[in-house]
This record gives sequence, C-alpha cells and structure tokens, in this order.
Amino acid sequence: MDESTQSVLDAAGLTGRKALALDAAGAGTALVVDVSRDEMLDRWAAARDAVHRTGRWPVLCQRTEAHDGEIFSRFYFEEGADGADSGPAAVLARAETIDVDARMADLLRGQLGNDDAERTVERHRSRTLADYGDAPPAARIRAAVGGDEPAPIAVERHLFEWERTHEPVHEPDAGVQDWFGREDDPALVLLPVARPWAVYAYVHTLYDACWYGHDLLVAAARRWYERYGAEPVAALEVTSWLRVTRPPGSPDDAWRLAVEHHAVAESTFVTPDVALRQHARLLPHRNRWVLFSRP
Repeated sequence: MDESTQSVLDAAGLTGRKALALDAAGAGTALVVDVSRDEMLDRWAAARDAVHRTGRWPVLCQRTEAHDGEIFSRFYFEEGADGADSGPAAVLARAETIDVDARMADLLRGQLGNDDAERTVERHRSRTLADYGDAPPAARIRAAVGGDEPAPIAVERHLFEWERTHEPVHEPDAGVQDWFGREDDPALVLLPVARPWAVYAYVHTLYDACWYGHDLLVAAARRWYERYGAEPVAALEVTSWLRVTRPPGSPDDAWRLAVEHHAVAESTFVTPDVALRQHARLLPHRNRWVLFSRP
C-alpha cells in the first residue's frame, strides 16, 4: 500500500484496513474497504467527517459489486446519456445545465398522466376515510383536478391539505424508509471526489435513472444537499440512503420534496404502497431517506 493511500485511510478512520484500489470509470481511483453490517454506518460517518482532509466522499455499496468494479460500469449510464459521453465528468457537467423542474414534470406525466381521474379520486378518498375516519366530498376532490398536473398529483395535493387539519386514526406507514441500514455485505467506497451529489455520476443506483438520465439524479441530489443537507450514504443498485441535516421546515416544502422523490424514485411509493401525501407528512420528521427504484 503506498503512502498516499495509507494517509487517506488513516484520516478516514480506517487504519489497519486493507484497501482495494479500483479505476472509477476513468475518472480517478476509488478505494474499497470491507466493513461489517454492524459498523458500516459508524465507518461511513467517520469517513464523511474526514472529507475535508481526504478529498474523497464515502459511500456504502454492495461488496461483490464493489470488488469487481461493477459499481462503476457505464452500462446503466449509457442509456440515459442518449449517445452522449457517460463518464462521470460529462454527467456532472450536464447536471449543471439541465432544467430540473421541467425534466421532473415530464417524468411525472409519464408515470401518472394516464391514470383515470374518477378512479383516482375514489381510491385516494377511500384511503383517507380509512386513515382519518372522514374525507372531503368526492366532488370537491374532483374539482381540484385540471390543467397540466397529473390527476393523481392534484388529488393527493388536495387531500394533503385537508389531512393537515385533521387527526389520523393511525399513523401512516413509513414504507421503505425502514430499510435504512439494511445491507448484509457492505463495502465502504472512497470516491475520488469530495462533492456528495457526485456519487450519482460515479455509482449507478436507482434503476429508473438508466432511462431518465443520471444527470437529473445528480442535479436533484445537489438540490437536496443545498436545501436539506441531504448526503448520500449508500448506493445499493436499486436503493439509495441519504442522511439529512435540515428536513423540510414547512408542509409546502415537504410536499414539493415528496413530489421530487416520486419523480426520480417511483418505487419508493409502490412496495409497500405509500401515498405521496403520507410520504410528505413524514419528511419533516425524518433525518434519513431511503429512495427505491427497481425494474
């Protein structure tokens, strides 16, 4: 092990650990260190606190994929790049220029734009009745639907506002948020970059990013870092964990953030079934996020 690698490991609290040096998609060298499930979050936190000295952002990955370099494969990046350069530097550069809100709006229309408005109203009203023992009239909910906004978003937004002024019969299901910290065979990867949002330009995670483009995921992650102090902790193929230091401070902010999560990680709301408004209600009270996107 060379002296510079040893100094990085020492600074990151990994003295005495073996490190595997891997090419990070042609954009530097990453260091991979095996950690146990019990210690992985503490090891990540120590490495994160040392970023100002190491210049390397730490991220937990699946051990096998880290050891064989699969985490840096450009296979998933190439489809979303639509023929453009799929290397980390190019993905990061495109993320600086895109219209994040417009791209997310297009995604939401693709995800939800074909839902039947009448059935959407009945389905979500029934859920509110079950969770709150009451609900606004169906006609009032239908009146909220219109314009370019997909019907499910409009319906959920209306019910989110109504539910804010009522007490639930039971608390909403946290869904996949309880998955944070569940990985049996992790490795800690020290990337050759200090910016947290750059994780998503190096390491593939969230399956749908392979078609909507990792530049959007990078741009969204930068927005979340700047607004909420959201920092990537793990990139595990179809899930990503983030630690949050400044949760959204208002219901409107929580709603906007929940919609953004739906745009880039739709499966977060599917397995198990979690309503967008339930997710928005939870966000001000959580300092950890799990995003999930699978085939």
